Amino acid sequence: MPTYFHMSLLFSRGALYPDFIADFDAALDLAGLRFLAGYLEDRDLPQAEIAAWNQKKLEADFVLGLTTHCSRDYKQTLYRFGDYSEVRGFWMNRYPKRSAFTYTILIPQSEVLAYNLTFRAQAVSELTALAKELWQFPPLEAVQTGLELSDPPLSLAELRRGVSPDASPFVIVAPDCHPYDDGSQATPLTGGRPGLLLLDTDMLSPDLPGSPAKI
Repeated sequence: MPTYFHMSLLFSRGALYPDFIADFDAALDLAGLRFLAGYLEDRDLPQAEIAAWNQKKLEADFVLGLTTHCSRDYKQTLYRFGDYSEVRGFWMNRYPKRSAFTYTILIPQSEVLAYNLTFRAQAVSELTALAKELWQFPPLEAVQTGLELSDPPLSLAELRRGVSPDASPFVIVAPDCHPYDDGSQATPLTGGRPGLLLLDTDMLSPDLPGSPAKI
């Protein structure tokens, strides 16, 4: 199994509503993440059936127990995005806190890194563009990224307190969630929903064209 880069999308429990996942799937598609198939044993399921299953699970506040078979868990999805060999998404409930849930997007880590754990120019450009589009989905509270051994995503309360997330290589937060200065470049998002893009320029490959502000 390869190691993965992840993009975690944070939602508050109170944001859940009927057809939430169907609307979210439409936002993914609009952002360029195209539905390919269900994952593993769910490969032949249509997207609408996967969405309906996961919607019921979230509404029931389901968390897989230690003795519960994995077939009862949230169903995962494969997508087409760029030239990446695998893009997979899955829900995690009560994560990172009981009052929240996340949607995690996985891409093989080797396909986004250049060397010395720095990020390829094209990958940074594609991933920040995807995150900016997803940020337009109103219930989304934060976009946090990381590598296989990165720290887990922070809760909304932690972000609002100014705790610095593990920006590997970036995060997007609301304007009132500006963490303390950890060296990341902060760029206000304009032309849509207000937000703040925090980019760790130390993690960018030296061959990145132009300045980080162009990302």
